[in-house]
Amino acid sequence: MSETNVFLVMLESSQQEQLPVRIFLTHHALSGIVTHIGTESVEIRTTEGQRGIILLNSIEAITGS
Repeated sequence: MSETNVFLVMLESSQQEQLPVRIFLTHHALSGIVTHIGTESVEIRTTEGQRGIILLNSIEAITGS
């Protein structure tokens, strides 16, 4: 299974089960619950209520929060 597929499984789980994830980028990390998964990006809602849109190809790692 490719790295991208593993990321998509984790993102889909967060979206379906409303579980928070922490998404690591090269120089930043965002935490929240996935609200939308597109073909090239994912949208999360942070704990502060802010919306974050992240390109899938910029994700370095994902963990459960």
